[in-house]
Amino acid sequence: MTGFIRYILLGCIAFSALYPSAQDKAMAIPEDGLPLAQIFDGRVPDPAVYHQHSNKVYFIWGANKPAQPGGIVTSKYFPSIRNPDRKRDIEWYQKNHPEWILYKADQATPAYGYIYDYGGLVPLDVSNPAVREYYLNEFILPAVQKGYPVVAMDNVDLGNWPGAVGRFTNGKWEQLYTGKKNDTTFQNNMIRWIQFLADRLHPLGVRVAANIKANSAAPEAVLRMMQAADIWLDENGFTHTGKNVTGGAWERQRSFLEQIAATKGYISINQLKGTLDKAAPAQLEWVIANFLLLRGPQSLLAPTGFEKKAIYQEFHYRPEVDLNIGTPTGKPHKVQNIWIRPYQKGMVCVNPSPQDTATFTLPEGNWKTISGAVKRGTLQLEPGSGYVLIKDQAAE
Repeated sequence: MTGFIRYILLGCIAFSALYPSAQDKAMAIPEDGLPLAQIFDGRVPDPAVYHQHSNKVYFIWGANKPAQPGGIVTSKYFPSIRNPDRKRDIEWYQKNHPEWILYKADQATPAYGYIYDYGGLVPLDVSNPAVREYYLNEFILPAVQKGYPVVAMDNVDLGNWPGAVGRFTNGKWEQLYTGKKNDTTFQNNMIRWIQFLADRLHPLGVRVAANIKANSAAPEAVLRMMQAADIWLDENGFTHTGKNVTGGAWERQRSFLEQIAATKGYISINQLKGTLDKAAPAQLEWVIANFLLLRGPQSLLAPTGFEKKAIYQEFHYRPEVDLNIGTPTGKPHKVQNIWIRPYQKGMVCVNPSPQDTATFTLPEGNWKTISGAVKRGTLQLEPGSGYVLIKDQAAE
């Protein structure tokens, strides 16, 4: 027994030497204010900007370097079920691992999903255990060894949007999927892939962040995927492509966050119309109100602009983002068709209806909006609008 224990200890020492920076680096996210996330950092020349304002950046999705000043948690970007190494193109895989490529129904077109100016990233069959091991050992573990404590898996959608159907095994066609977006087998394989990564990376102290579309499958399947990952990157947020998310789509977001935000990491990307510095104040207040309404202890806000496409890579700042109304003193709840949540220094109110104006009777006293407007008595909220209300203590 003594020899066996010594063998295990030696193995653990060797393991630690191989992955010296693989530690469970938890994000020290404050419970108040608006803790922020940065989406890619390719055009951020000086990371000091992350700490120059009252509310700080705590996480970078797709960081160029594993180490950042101020203890910011970084993640290494990976394109989910696509090969991340552009040098290993379709010809390379056809020569070396032809059985790993996913094809469309015509049995000839790779199920790329996206085509870039350089071509497509080779779609890989992650239901194959050999592919999973290869992806982990060739791409992910080298990033872990460099010091990345989180892997950022992009396009972890449960809808088969690339139209993948099958693969060739020993030169013979083998159908895996129907090619339709709603495919239970495809969904289960995607969930198993993320669970595989979590199971293999957690012992290294590494976590899995996944960009998951909340509308890519039935709610129960999406929830299983969210539970498999450690951090949900929500690219739709509450404002997407410059438009506020309302109605049934808003309710879906709220329902997932009710089940996820208390125990999982959550990054809310919100693509406001135009550049962030010129976006409408009312839309920014909508974004902030929704984030505060539904945030959990590991939630981060990532506001950005949208002009034909999302404006990532750059650091964006607006004075409103320095808001701090303390910590929540209650849970989100519905009053008079408006969702509200109390905070130490104020409250947030959200009307998610796409067509109905709603009214809410405010508690006594004066309440100030982010813009400084004073509200008292009855508050009227237009469709798809929200307020962050700060209690005016001086007026009492």
